[in-house]
Formats: sequence, structure tokens, C-alpha cells
Amino acid sequence: MITRHILRASASILVLGLFARLPAQAETFESVTVTGQAIEWDVRGQTPLLETPQNIQILSADLLAAQDVTRLDEALRNVAGVMGGGYYSSYDYFRIRGFDASGYIYLDGMRIDPYVDVNAEMSGLEQIQVVKGPSSALYGQGALGGLVNFVSKRPTDTAFLNVSGTYGSFDSYEFTADGNQPITGDVATRLVATWRHAGSFVDHTTGNTRVYVAPSATWKIDTDTALTLLASYQHDKMNMAMPLTALGTVTPSAYGTYSLDTYTGNLGDDNQSKTNRSQIGYQFSHRFNDVFTLNHRLRVTFNDQKWENILYTSHLIDDGNSLMLYQYPYYYESFGTTVTTDTSVTANFTTGPLRHQLLAGTDYAIYHAHSFNRQIDYSDESSYLVMDLFHPTYHRAMPSYFSSGSSDEAQNSVGAYVQDHVSYKNWTLTGSLRWDNARSAAYGAENTDVAFTPRLGLTYAVVPDTILFASYSESFLPQSGTTFAGEVLKPEKGRQWESGIKASLLEGRIDLSASLYYLTRNNVSTSDPSHPYSYLQSGKQRSRGFEFDSRFEIVKNWQAIFTYAYTDAAVIEDNSYPVGDQLSNVPKNSIGLWTRYAFDGVLDGFSANAGVYHYSSMAGDLPNTFRLPSYTLVNAGLAYDYQDATLQLSFKNLFNERYFSGSYNDLYVQPGASRSIEARLSYRL
Repeated sequence: MITRHILRASASILVLGLFARLPAQAETFESVTVTGQAIEWDVRGQTPLLETPQNIQILSADLLAAQDVTRLDEALRNVAGVMGGGYYSSYDYFRIRGFDASGYIYLDGMRIDPYVDVNAEMSGLEQIQVVKGPSSALYGQGALGGLVNFVSKRPTDTAFLNVSGTYGSFDSYEFTADGNQPITGDVATRLVATWRHAGSFVDHTTGNTRVYVAPSATWKIDTDTALTLLASYQHDKMNMAMPLTALGTVTPSAYGTYSLDTYTGNLGDDNQSKTNRSQIGYQFSHRFNDVFTLNHRLRVTFNDQKWENILYTSHLIDDGNSLMLYQYPYYYESFGTTVTTDTSVTANFTTGPLRHQLLAGTDYAIYHAHSFNRQIDYSDESSYLVMDLFHPTYHRAMPSYFSSGSSDEAQNSVGAYVQDHVSYKNWTLTGSLRWDNARSAAYGAENTDVAFTPRLGLTYAVVPDTILFASYSESFLPQSGTTFAGEVLKPEKGRQWESGIKASLLEGRIDLSASLYYLTRNNVSTSDPSHPYSYLQSGKQRSRGFEFDSRFEIVKNWQAIFTYAYTDAAVIEDNSYPVGDQLSNVPKNSIGLWTRYAFDGVLDGFSANAGVYHYSSMAGDLPNTFRLPSYTLVNAGLAYDYQDATLQLSFKNLFNERYFSGSYNDLYVQPGASRSIEARLSYRL
């Protein structure tokens, strides 16, 4: 409650300051930034993006606005080898290079609290940075495939106020304001606020209502020292549309297929979710001299969520007349607090002919959550709700909860890292090493994992702004649970070999990246079929592939993005799954093309954009009992700028493609959204 009062007071002060001091006009933008190499990216250290021996892609706020992006999975279509979408529509799911990385989203260089279902707000972001491959050498425990880092919008030196209103399909509407105001020559403030109701293509759902407020302030204490305060508050109230079954949608049943907009809930008292997330923190930097710079950041997050009568699928029965879906309600509440901090020192110096960019730092995170749940008696057949998927009826009598319980979970991790980026003529060598100590406690069990994770990379500039690179890196990821013998699960370990080429040509107007990689994931755990609630740990998975990312600003008023990825992700050792099975939700081939053209002459002010995204078929589960079909999405948009106003019309899934974005198993398959149209009116003051 204290945090909410602080955030509301901060927002009120910023709003008053903005409207009292805003000038009549602010600068406008004639083109959309789609290239990434010229944008500062490295939140830990100062390694130039072109010289980083890793495939990293950056999506700017301008690009997201031009594509009318409101969800993370829409943004990630611009990056090769990243597959967005999952088996619940209300949260952010994605795979990088074939492996799930959804739980490893970072904000301003620090991980967003674990065990929280992230549904990120795009209006508060300046950049989305996609780091492919293991990043444990700098960031600690994480997914083998890579990570996504959000960069918050923060104050600038120019006063402006951008406001917009939107209305679209499924009774969706949104109001957004983004205002910035320098208070003095050394202090500036900014406020981003969004109120949105996102409707759903699924029948009978009320959608998601969101309130988002993000105030910030920067104080340039002197020419070498700066302090930025960052805060945000996000409230979501959702009526969740649950996944569907593979039988009857992906594969026809004996009765045909049922509609993808079928609601499997009960209407009125079910599938309700509320989430509140408050964050407050700061970033401090001080440049001591030409050699040493200190960077320190800290964030505190308060998160609470409540799920009321979420109807989960238990099993599906063909009774000879139709498909009968058996469901059970579940009630859950959680209250969590996370504190994360990171402190590092960079040093730029030379030793003989060698130039060094040395980075050394330490980070710390502590997380605690208390949760409460209610459950039915799963052994009692009458505790389940039954729905005829071809003839659904609602307002069924909800069963009583049989039991309830509570639990506490805690994580405590500390790490230290060092990296040296050494340059010599056309060569650079990057070496990183990190030590981690991760402790966790849940359900009465405690576990501690200690690990060292390295990275080594080499680049060579063939010609200026065109480099070849090669690297080796590892990942480290603790796991919870035990074997039947009571042994604590070992942490997952991953390795990657990668090589490729990067180029930033014509002063950054053309960016190209192509890479080959081979990843292995060890100590994969699977459920023990002979002993419920226990695990086997002998799995090994592999992903290998090729990626091509390109961004062009062909002329000032014509931009384009082209991506292609080949991803072969499979099981190579396991006690439960057949060797050779493909990992789920990973298309072997994916291709994307987006382009925007701004007219001049008699059509001055008009612009048009279009995107085509194709994904080949993919395994729907492990083991591979069914496949999700290939699909192609087409998006399009028109815009007209008149003085300080812009009218934007966006079409998503223009040809109403029937598709599935991901699945967990044959009972949890997420259908993709049908065609939608949205109109947005923006005004710049």
C-alpha cells in the first residue's frame, strides 16, 4: 500500500509539472528507426554491439509504434530464431533457438521477479533487446536459448507530450499519454500512462483491462554523474480464455471440428484473474576519470495476483455422441517481493598495443512469496465440470473446494562477474567468467547450487564495419524437485558454439547478421512415470541452426526488415521421450518480411506498411503425438500525418488465417487470434 501511494503521488507531481511547463510544439519524426547497430545496448559494460561475439537484435520504440505492437509476441516476430506464443494467451511466452526462455525477461539489465507471469506493457519501453544464446557469464542463471531485456523510457532534454486514443475489433480501446518535461537544466521528468481494454476473439470473454503508470526522473548531478529514478505500477483484470484440445481443432474428431472462438469457461464466476505489480528503483552512474566508471542500479518489486475459479482441463472423453471436456476449478493467491541490485565498474585503458574494456561487478537478488490455494477432491468424479465441446452450455453448478493450503517460497542469489574486451588492430577477444551461488527454499526443501560459467569470443574486421565472429558460451539454471531416491536435482547446464558475420553499412542504414550455432542442454528433468511427484534427470537436448537478421533504411522514407531461421531442436538422450523427437513449439523454418514506405509529393503525409510471417509445422508436445500445422500471417497498416496529428489504421491477420500459436500437450492448445482492425489517433504537443 505504501508503494502504491508513493507511485500515485509521483505521478500526480509529474502530471502537474508537465502540463504547467509544456511548450507549444515538440520535434516530430519523419522516419522509423529499424536498424539496431547504432543504438546503445550494453547495460553491463560498454562493448560495441558490432564487436560483441554474439547475435543480438534490438527493436526500437519507433518500430513498435509503426507496427502497432501491443504484445511481446508481436514484437518478437522481427527477430530470426525467436518463436512467440504459448499455451495461455494472457502471458508472454517465447522460445529462443528452440528453448523456452519465457521466465527470463530482464528490465533495465536486472531480471524481473521469478515465478511471476509477465504480461509486459509495450508503451513504457524504449527498446527490446534480444540476446541469443547463453548469457550466464554476465547475467547468471538463465535459459540456454537466450534472454529478452526491456529498456524503460526515461527523461530526455526535450519537452514533449504525445497522446493517443485507439478503438478496434472485439470492442478494444486504449488511451495513452507520454510526456517529458525538463524542470531545470539538470533535472527532467517523464510520465507514461496507459489505460487499455483488450477484447478477445473468443466468445463470451470480457478481455483484459489494464492500468499502467510509469513516472521517472533524471538528475544530472554534474557532467560525470547522473541519477535516474524509475517507477511503475501495472494493474490487470482479466477474464482468461483457456486453451482448447488438439482433438477437434488441430485434428478432426469423429464429429468434425469445433470453433476456435469456443469459450470453455462457465460465465460469470470463473477464469477471473487480477494482478498488481509495483516497481520502484534507481540507476546511478559516475565517471571518475577517463579510465574508470561506476554503474549501480537497484529495484524493488511488489507483486500480488489472484486467480478465481480458473477452470483447468483434466481430461477429454469421447462418449460416442460428442467430445466431453472434464474440468476442475482452482483458486490461487500470491504475494511476493523481490529486491535486485547490480554494481559494476568499467575500465578503459591500454597495455602496449592492446586496448581493454574491463568490466567487473557483482549482483544480488532476494525473492520471497507467500501463496494460498484451494483445490477440489480430484478422486471424486462429481467434483469435475463437464462440457460438451460441440454443444457448450454455461452457468453450470460450480463444485465446492475440498482442501486448501498455503506455502512460502524464497530465492537468494549472489553473483560476481568479470569480462575483458581486448582490441588489437582488426581483432577483438572477449573473455567472461562468472561465479554464482543460488539458494532456494520451497515446500520445506532447501537447495544450494554453485557454478562457474565462462564465455569466450573472437571477432575479426574483414573491412570496416564488417566482422566475422566465433564464440563459446555456457548456461547455468538451477532446478527444483527431487528424484525418487531423494536426491536434489542438479542444475541444468548448457553449451553453445556459434560463428557468423555482422555488418553495419552505409552509416548504419543497413544492418546484417548471419550465424550458425550448436547448443546442447544437459541434466534435463522429466516426470518419473513410476513415482508421482518425483523426477528423472538424464535428459539431453540439442538445437542447431542458421539465422539471418537484416534491417534496411533503403532511403529516408523506405525501411524494411527481413529474417530467416532454420532451427532443428530435438531430444538426443532421455528416459521418457523417444530420441529424435522434436522439441515442441519450434518450427524448423520461419521467415519474416516487413516494410514501410512514406510517400511524398501529392501524397505527402501518407505511409503504408505490410508484414508477412511464415512458420512451418511444429511438434505440439513431447513425445510427438501431434503437430501444429504451418501458417502464414499477413499484417498491414496505413497512416496519415497532418501537422502534429497522425491517424493510423492497422490490420492484423489480414486474411483471417486459422492457426495455433503454441501448445503444452494435446489438452492445452492455444489458437491464434482471428483478424482484427484498429484505428489510432495520435497528437503531439
